[in-house]
Amino acid sequence: MSYQPYPPEPDAQRYQQPPNEAPTEAQPYPVYGASQRSNSDGSNAQSQYQNYIDPAGNQVVRREETYVDENLRRTNIRSRITNITYFILGVLEVILLLRLLLRLLGANEVSGFVAFIYNLSHIFVAPFNGIFNDQALGRSVFETSTLIAMIVYALLAWGIVSLGRLVFAPVNPASQSMTTTRRNRL
Repeated sequence: MSYQPYPPEPDAQRYQQPPNEAPTEAQPYPVYGASQRSNSDGSNAQSQYQNYIDPAGNQVVRREETYVDENLRRTNIRSRITNITYFILGVLEVILLLRLLLRLLGANEVSGFVAFIYNLSHIFVAPFNGIFNDQALGRSVFETSTLIAMIVYALLAWGIVSLGRLVFAPVNPASQSMTTTRRNRL
């Protein structure tokens, strides 16, 4: 992040060094100021101030600030946890919904796709088998265990996301201020 506390000089275009031109041996980049500060919220900033004469004889002032925000890092982690959890939940819910619909419509279990869905979803439905009796009408079966599994996994995903929001909540800073002054004597 670049932060310039003062407006650029009107003649700044004339004083810019060509981008690929390195400083000469006689005129290296002297660092006149370098500082690092930390805030109570875990963020920190580093700044460097350089003042040098380029090969064309022009005075160049360069200031670079780097700001690391701890709250932004925590927000990114929280977002990643949320996205991954809801993606996994979405895939699981689609598989379980397909199982529920195929069982409800009485799909032929010999079919490759139907057998694949049943075998894939069985591991997720197995802990909930036997809680309620499944209602059957001919080949059609309403699996309450699949419906309960869908609800429980949705609640589990919601709990993981809520825990991530709690653990990686933003840290409120006590206070933060920054003052920069530039003076030119004529």
